[in-house]
Amino acid sequence: MALHELKSPSELQSFITTKPNAVICFSATWCGPCTASKPDLMSMAESYHRDPLVDVSFGIIYENSLGESIHEYRITAFPTYVLFVGGNEEGRVQGVNFDGIRRLIEVQGKGCK
Repeated sequence: MALHELKSPSELQSFITTKPNAVICFSATWCGPCTASKPDLMSMAESYHRDPLVDVSFGIIYENSLGESIHEYRITAFPTYVLFVGGNEEGRVQGVNFDGIRRLIEVQGKGCK
């Protein structure tokens, strides 16, 4: 599966540190836009997964799986998409904005190649 569902803070941290480039969707189970946009996020993750010129992995984690550790990531809105390169945050997009995620990968992630 191209969109990895992360179940705990330790899984999230491991994903961020073991993937050279990672987009994490911080989501909420009660968030309507999060639920409605998940199929499009899955399609985007699959599209990037099949592209041999781009190296980016996608993960999703829900607020109830993070507990208090959500504050470490400064999440103030759902969904929030954060790009990590080499384990460091390079940028974020708040709200459902797939064009913004693509630009984040292209610009901040330098194409994630």
